[in-house]
Amino acid sequence: MELSVLDYTVFFGYIAAVLTIGFWVARREKPTALDYFLAGDKLPWFAIGFSMVAASISTEQFIGEVGFAYRYGFAVANWEWGIFPAVTIMLAFFAPFYLRRRIATMPQYLEHRFGSSSRIIFALITVLSYAFINLAGVLYGGGLTIHTIFGVPMWVAICFLALAAGAYTVAGGLASVVWTDVLQTCLLLGGGLLVFFIGLNEIGGWDALRGTGERAHLFLPYDHPELPWTGMLVLFLSTNVWYYATNQYINQRVLGAKDDWHARAGILFAAFLGIFLTFAVCFPGIIAYRLNPNLENADAAYPYIVSKLIGPLGYGIRGLVFAGMAGAFMSTIESLVNSCSTVLTIDFYKRYWNKQASDQGMIRFGRFAAVFILLIGVLWSGVVGWWGSIFSYFQQCWFFMAVPVVVVFVSALFWKRSNNFSASATLLLCLPMTLLPFAFKLLKVDTNQFNIAGLMLVPVIIFHVIMTYMKPAPDPVEIDKWIWKPAMLKPLRSDDSKPYPWYKRLLLWWAILAVIYVTLYILLW
Repeated sequence: MELSVLDYTVFFGYIAAVLTIGFWVARREKPTALDYFLAGDKLPWFAIGFSMVAASISTEQFIGEVGFAYRYGFAVANWEWGIFPAVTIMLAFFAPFYLRRRIATMPQYLEHRFGSSSRIIFALITVLSYAFINLAGVLYGGGLTIHTIFGVPMWVAICFLALAAGAYTVAGGLASVVWTDVLQTCLLLGGGLLVFFIGLNEIGGWDALRGTGERAHLFLPYDHPELPWTGMLVLFLSTNVWYYATNQYINQRVLGAKDDWHARAGILFAAFLGIFLTFAVCFPGIIAYRLNPNLENADAAYPYIVSKLIGPLGYGIRGLVFAGMAGAFMSTIESLVNSCSTVLTIDFYKRYWNKQASDQGMIRFGRFAAVFILLIGVLWSGVVGWWGSIFSYFQQCWFFMAVPVVVVFVSALFWKRSNNFSASATLLLCLPMTLLPFAFKLLKVDTNQFNIAGLMLVPVIIFHVIMTYMKPAPDPVEIDKWIWKPAMLKPLRSDDSKPYPWYKRLLLWWAILAVIYVTLYILLW
């Protein structure tokens, strides 16, 4: 792909700007563990919202999701528009609980609620899944994109992304991650929407985009080979709940909020931005299909549409759009590395290895852990190439792993009878279940894995209940403070004397979002 000098200048100028912001924030942070791992508990709502979006947008979307939309049409929009039920669950139940109990990591909550073994198991699951599934996948897809754009060897492209995103993340921790994410979200959304609107005009408007038949609907028949509506229900009620309510690299910026209101307002803001994400990271794939339904590789749809529609504009705009893509890759890499570093430091180093560790010692170990995780991701990235679709690689692994995690966290929050034995036993199911996609791939089993993951929910719940009654019930008085209470629906305030003004009422903004999301599904189901 031929780029102009101005395209190169814009692209590398943007990378330099991100690095500058990251290191500038790092220099301003206090040298404390709280500042390094949780940004000093001073993140405002808009930074949280932008950062949640940036953390969730990566290779999986710009390459994988666009490619999936190229193949199957509107149904792929469920990955962005189907988040509302999970966001509501996070907003009402999990976020206020985490913040009131001053939780720093998701495994830490499990120890408080159940015991140490469930914490160790979930911490291991978190680190291993982030390193071998998420980080490796993002590095592979990002490297493939850089390789396609600039023609550099694949390994050079992967190492470039790892070094660029890792440098300021290792230096500044969560604060550097979040404040660089604000810039990167603006650019990735802006670039994605630019591609969408130019493409929409090119193909003749909304009616041409939507088309007819199965490709024009959000829900496909139950016997659809890839995206049956039953599989979408699993996405809404299992995978998305895991992703938004129990996922360290999404929730860590929520845990670093100024207060309860800023945390929940940030979640709502992220859900609002999610409405527009579909136009930026899904619909371009449908536009590419309308322009050329015969691409050999669907995962090449986004680079194809950028080259065809944005390239002729000149003025470095193509370099800016590619910079937005690179920013999306970097934002996810930095979030994964920072979260792994946090879990390894707080849940292993501080908890078991060096209980008297100083702030400086924790930061030093956290930086070492971040470098180690980056190295693992780089080395494992080649395995992702086994999958025919990057999107399939992520989703098939996540769908299976999410089931036991969601069962444990929901029971932890609502069921007093569940105990450490049942939580630990259920979490251990994540390991064999995550390997199922690999086994299906090796054995060439042809089945819809989204449906299989949904069917697994019932036996996992039964297993969890049986394991619960194999051990005595925990002390109800001790457990009560770790069970959700209806009073937590109201935002926690330091000063209750004055009500929030109308424009800060969280219920109002949630209702507006609910109307928008429900309307989208009514119109496009």
